[in-house]
Amino acid sequence: MKLLFSKRSPLSVQLFIALTLALTLIVLDINYRPFKEVRYYLDTIISPLYNVSNAPKSSFDSLYEMSKTQEALINENNKLQETLMQQKSDLLLLEHLKHENDRLRGLLGSPLRHDEHKMAAQVLLADTDPYVYQVVINKGKNNGVYVGQPVVDEKGIVGQIYQTAQSTSRAILVCDYQHAIPVQVLRNDISMVAVGNGCSNDLTLDFLPNNVDIKVGDVLVTSGLDGRFPEGYPVAVVSSVKLDISDSTPIISATPTADLKRLRYLLLLWGEQGVKHDGE
Repeated sequence: MKLLFSKRSPLSVQLFIALTLALTLIVLDINYRPFKEVRYYLDTIISPLYNVSNAPKSSFDSLYEMSKTQEALINENNKLQETLMQQKSDLLLLEHLKHENDRLRGLLGSPLRHDEHKMAAQVLLADTDPYVYQVVINKGKNNGVYVGQPVVDEKGIVGQIYQTAQSTSRAILVCDYQHAIPVQVLRNDISMVAVGNGCSNDLTLDFLPNNVDIKVGDVLVTSGLDGRFPEGYPVAVVSSVKLDISDSTPIISATPTADLKRLRYLLLLWGEQGVKHDGE
């Protein structure tokens, strides 16, 4: 095979001839159709090589996009999970707030009388002493709270204020061993005294006549005889009526109407004693 350039040809001559051939081929490719067809067929023949040479890069790009997509999906899923948990938490809080709102509405709309001055208070602490049944509330002397002030909830008498501080007070519950409250039977106005017997037990009724007309299910309300508790507020419901075998005296127990084990919001009442106290 004869070479286009001999080893003895000068480099300048070789460069000139190469450039001349290149320019000639460019001119022929532009102006003559056969050359375009030849290039078309050549491109068609070698096109699979393009795909083969590009395959590693395409595979890498596809894997990269897949990994990015998977990572994006994982991040999006995590965000959705966080959002869902937050919304569930908000829903639980909403239900809690709704429940408390209903309780406050019931509390402020009751009990039986609406002509007295009332103030809502929140229970801050319940006494853990097994022989002392008291709670601490978030109202004190700054709010006009006074010792002996009646405390109720939406179901009836809870107790009375035992001690006061500037911004808090301590209330003794009707079930406390130290607490006693004059009551009367709503059905027939028979008077007696309901004495605390521990919150795990019912109240005990004292100062009863031997032939007292009282039966299970009778509602006991405040009699107002002590001048401290307003008359007519529910205190308890008679749960047991028995006779003492030794002297035939009645032994009567009554369950408090207030839910003393689940106190959260209370009402403070201002009666005549409270008005006098404010005026002092």
